[in-house]
Amino acid sequence: MPSTIYLITGGCRSGKSSYAETMCKNICNEPIYLATSTAWDDDFTKRIQRHQADRGPEWTTIEEPLRPSNHATQFKGRAVLVDCLTLWLTNFMTEEGAFTSYVNKETEEADTDTAAKALTSDATIRALTAIKKEFDTLIEQWDATFFFVTNELGSGTHANDHFTRKFVDAQGWFNQHVAAKANRVVHMVSGIPNVIKDFLPQTPITPIAPTSVTKGKQDEAIILDKILSTRGLKMDDKGYFLVKVEQGLIVATFHSSMINDKGEVCDLAGKKIPCHGNNRHEAMKRWQCRTAKELTVEIFGRWDGAQDAVSVSHASYIGREAQRAEYCLYAGTPYQQD
Repeated sequence: MPSTIYLITGGCRSGKSSYAETMCKNICNEPIYLATSTAWDDDFTKRIQRHQADRGPEWTTIEEPLRPSNHATQFKGRAVLVDCLTLWLTNFMTEEGAFTSYVNKETEEADTDTAAKALTSDATIRALTAIKKEFDTLIEQWDATFFFVTNELGSGTHANDHFTRKFVDAQGWFNQHVAAKANRVVHMVSGIPNVIKDFLPQTPITPIAPTSVTKGKQDEAIILDKILSTRGLKMDDKGYFLVKVEQGLIVATFHSSMINDKGEVCDLAGKKIPCHGNNRHEAMKRWQCRTAKELTVEIFGRWDGAQDAVSVSHASYIGREAQRAEYCLYAGTPYQQD
């Protein structure tokens, strides 16, 4: 399962970086700012320092112009703001020589003929291939949440020079690659976020009845729950629950288990239990209930084995899942256990 990915795009001074920073701070106490830029002059160095001071001490800043996947161990369970894809792509194109002016040895002037342009095109393709590969590597880990900031360069006027046209093309193609894999894409216009892609699963946070809570706060709550779902958890060594919605009922089963010397969850015969699929041993206990309250009362109020088999954190998890399952059951929406 890959990382949770949010892409925030827009024009210059559209508010995209501020929006991404706010979202990161609201869902993570220790967010990471992954800076892809390089300080090429004194003015840009001062700008970087000013931005670092504005972000506050809760941020961890990582400067990585090319291969942020090298820092993957620091991303676990945290929100990572990658700012920005445009500068990241610039670094790869510079490394591949896409911005190199080819000089005519006889006239000592820049060569703009077809051969020189072809060399620039080849370098652009190499850079685009390399950055896509690095992006795919970066998002492989499941326990990280990424906010990628990028620019909509194609919304401006058509560039006059060959180098700029190639860069705008590459940026558009890279944006499409990231957007295709993103859970949500937000287009910023004059400081206003517009969600243009949203495949986030619906949860009980989204109300059926009218509410005074704004759509932005509802979205933030859903994103918060997503990052909490990627935190590391210690499995109960005595068993686990499966919760489903079947034939108009909330169905829960308890399966006994053990933890082996490697820390893997296994059945009592020592066979490793898969994270997905139906290849599981027979349930020790089964409940079929109509509401979340009925299910939690049956498990924690009437089952004698609950106290020995379930920890406090596990019990709170089952309570949340029971509530979600009840919502989905009566709202007619699909339910998938978190």
